[in-house]
Amino acid sequence: MTQEEILPLFTYGSLMQNLFNYEKHLRGKTVGSAKKARIKGQLFHLTEKGYPALLKGLDWVYGELFELKDFTSNIEELDVLEGFSQDKQKNEYNREKHVIEIFNEATQAYDQTTSAYVYFYAEENDTDFLLHRLYLAEGNWRTYYETLK
Repeated sequence: MTQEEILPLFTYGSLMQNLFNYEKHLRGKTVGSAKKARIKGQLFHLTEKGYPALLKGLDWVYGELFELKDFTSNIEELDVLEGFSQDKQKNEYNREKHVIEIFNEATQAYDQTTSAYVYFYAEENDTDFLLHRLYLAEGNWRTYYETLK
């Protein structure tokens, strides 16, 4: 793997704090606690797969921002989880650098920005995407996931 820029990771689904993939892949591997954050996009729940898909769009999608302790090994593990490889053309997700807005506790507003890595769903590689998706207009997968319990 070539040397990559070390950036925080924006999560919007099962990698958010205390959800199932956070427990398996991020617990104990982040610096400090998660920060509330958001990104412009469109959020879907993949009904046949049980996890979310983020596409480019104009809605607000809410999630969390993490700083990884050992960036190289942790990002490689997450790339495998997300079905991403820089050398592969048919990824399930593509990891991209994107501007994220961070919630400022002092001002109670999303008034800070940073660049972070985000996994966008590669809908062009999923022939069933239109059949097995549920649009989440509120942009919050955690809220949706908690209704399934």
